[in-house]
Amino acid sequence: MKIPALLSIIFLASCGQAGNFDFLVGEWERANEAAGQQTFETWVKQNDSTYIGHSYTLSGMDTVWQENTVLSPMAGVWYLQVRLTGESGTTDFRVTASDRQSFTCENPENEFPTSISYRKSGTDFHAEISGGGDTVAFLFAPVE
Repeated sequence: MKIPALLSIIFLASCGQAGNFDFLVGEWERANEAAGQQTFETWVKQNDSTYIGHSYTLSGMDTVWQENTVLSPMAGVWYLQVRLTGESGTTDFRVTASDRQSFTCENPENEFPTSISYRKSGTDFHAEISGGGDTVAFLFAPVE
């Protein structure tokens, strides 16, 4: 039993899934948002294995979209769990690739998106959702 557990740890470490997603932590504002809207994303590190995210879009003073996310391991595999406001369950995306500055997660059974990726670039980070031939790119800058 010790050998399979050790192999699992080695495999996760070699895939870059050791659990350091600290580049997400902070308050971010979307820099490439449509005119008249503002989108914000906040990430906190709850503990060594859980990151909590909250995203929302304002149109004027009205919140027009909102979601909560949890990035954490389940049974040794990292997942990004997404819950839209008003929904009781989550949509889970398995982390398929990661390193200290980026990660990609996928759920091929979800209608859209089927893939979500985050990548740190300097002081900003890029996020992208895609699937079915459609792609939406997000550029986030730190909130000063």
